[in-house]
Amino acid sequence: MSPLSRELIIKLAKENDTELLKEVLNYYAFLKNKKENEVKKQWESVKEVQPDEEEIKIIDEFERNPEKFEFVSMEEVLKELGINESEL
Repeated sequence: MSPLSRELIIKLAKENDTELLKEVLNYYAFLKNKKENEVKKQWESVKEVQPDEEEIKIIDEFERNPEKFEFVSMEEVLKELGINESEL
C-alpha cells in the first residue's frame, strides 16, 4: 500500500462528517466505473488477427514439446522491466 493510500485511509477513518464520506465514496465509485469502462473499451478495440505461419510453427512445437521452452515468472519479468507490481 502506498503512503498516500495509507494516509487517505487514516484521514477517512477519523472523518465524522457522514455527508463528506458519502461524497468521497460516490466519487470513488464514479472513478472506478469510469476506469472499468475505459478498460472495456480498450479491450473491445483490440483487433484479433490470425497467427502467421511462423507463429503456428512455434505454437505447434510448444504443444508437442513444452519442456523445450524456458518459462519466466511474472515477478522475474516485472523485475527485469523495472516495474513495481503495485504500479499495475
